Amino acid sequence: MKSSAARKLKQVPKGYLVMGVDPHKKKYAAVAMTQDFTTHSKFKFNNSKEGFEIALERARAEMVRTGSKREIRPSREITARW
Repeated sequence: MKSSAARKLKQVPKGYLVMGVDPHKKKYAAVAMTQDFTTHSKFKFNNSKEGFEIALERARAEMVRTGSKREIRPSREITARW
């Protein structure tokens, strides 16, 4: 049986930058990873329109820095209780 990481690796095409977001009440935590699960940056942003715009700017900058050529596919922590 293949590991969980191996299955996840197949789901993300090469050249994509994955932005993982962990939502909180006032601030969100984000991480930028490439297809090989390498973490490139971690940051927090405010839960507001301005905070979201800043997060998009950071994500676009990470795409350039890492050489990612594909769109960003946002994901969030699925264990969060709503």
